[in-house]
Amino acid sequence: MGVHDATVHGFRSNFRDWCGEETNLPREIAEAALAHVTGDKAERAYQRGDALEKRRQLMAEWAAFAGAL
Repeated sequence: MGVHDATVHGFRSNFRDWCGEETNLPREIAEAALAHVTGDKAERAYQRGDALEKRRQLMAEWAAFAGAL
């Protein structure tokens, strides 16, 4: 990409900002894509799915966006 002063954290932060501003997916999907744990202990106990298809869609959109830079 020709960027030499970027950090992994900065790239992840840009992804999260982009998710919130440019997509309509729930924040939980963006957080799951970043491998962040969300919710309290009880909520996590009932969270059984991985939202893989929604995360796959999100990452395809991100790839299109990042590739257009």
